[in-house]
Amino acid sequence: MARKQHSTEEVLFSLRKKNDVKAFPENQVLEILKDEVWDKEKQMNVPNPIKKWDLGNGSWGKIDYLTKHKDWIIINVAKFTSTRR
Repeated sequence: MARKQHSTEEVLFSLRKKNDVKAFPENQVLEILKDEVWDKEKQMNVPNPIKKWDLGNGSWGKIDYLTKHKDWIIINVAKFTSTRR
């Protein structure tokens, strides 16, 4: 199978549809939800209740393109810092 040629605009458009990632093109940052978060009541890590698990192999390939070829940064977060995409 031939390699897929990505463009930054196409990748950002595709990732905008996903619930578990937010892109901030102005500073080239991707925020990705963590799998687990700390629960103060239980004093242990629990599955992140807001995570939708909608990032598949294709999405991770696009994220990989941004980080390895376009110098974007990934920040793993418990919740998004902004509602903006």
